[in-house]
Amino acid sequence: MKRQTERIERWREAFCDDTTGIRKTVDDLLWNYAAFQTTAQIVCLSNERQDCGTPLNQMLFNLISEGYWSSLLLGTRRLLDKHPVKGPKGVYSIRSVVKDVEDCRCWLTRRIYVEMVHHAEYDTEQLLQEMTKKLTTAKGPVWRDPEISKSKTAHRCFDALSGVSPPDRSPDDLISPTIFAKIEARLSALDKIADHVSSHVAHAGNKESRHTKTLKNFDIQDARTTLKQLKEVSTLIGVWFANEGSGDLATFIGDQFEGLDHPIVSRLEIQKLEDNWQSMEIEIAGWSIKAVEL
Repeated sequence: MKRQTERIERWREAFCDDTTGIRKTVDDLLWNYAAFQTTAQIVCLSNERQDCGTPLNQMLFNLISEGYWSSLLLGTRRLLDKHPVKGPKGVYSIRSVVKDVEDCRCWLTRRIYVEMVHHAEYDTEQLLQEMTKKLTTAKGPVWRDPEISKSKTAHRCFDALSGVSPPDRSPDDLISPTIFAKIEARLSALDKIADHVSSHVAHAGNKESRHTKTLKNFDIQDARTTLKQLKEVSTLIGVWFANEGSGDLATFIGDQFEGLDHPIVSRLEIQKLEDNWQSMEIEIAGWSIKAVEL
């Protein structure tokens, strides 16, 4: 029982970890997508202004664009990682959790799922009978027992996982293998992104290793499609195996548009930027060593 508890807790940890967890990765990807879309709209609004004599700074927007696409591709690769969820090389990815659950399929019965994954009472009917008894004997208002909803939700989740209808439920029901196949099919559709990242971003692939792994014409609509698929699957996995839902777009505490209606620097401050740039040129030019200094 202890090993089973630790295994289930591992799935929840993989989803909820505040550093590299699945939910944090998805939340960051969604936020960056919204921020980049806002940046693109700023460019469009600037281009539409008739009185705009000075173009937006290309250096800053190139930096934003390159940073966004790199973070999107790397984040997608992280969520698709095939390494196990446990061990010195373990990762928190959608695949790692699903594969671990699949390895536990033989003992992850309906009863264990309801009681240990969702921390709910297995016997919903017993809870309903107790609630009915309270209602019939109460002399005042009676609050509905929240455990009833928890139990019903857990059973409905396992109905979907097992393919068993409510009238045919059994404590020994198991998850249907087709569930894992369907999840993998959705993840595999995004593997071309992970392959591209491995050869172009995470590793400096040579011509041979990069061959056939280029994402041609991958644009903002492709990014939207990718994020939609990742959010949909991660939310489902979170509800099923971590008893945790995935959040929507984060709510910023403050004003995310603050300062956009003001110049970044004044014309008088441009000289300070030029001086700083020249200082960096001189510094970088000095980053060299001779053979005897090795």
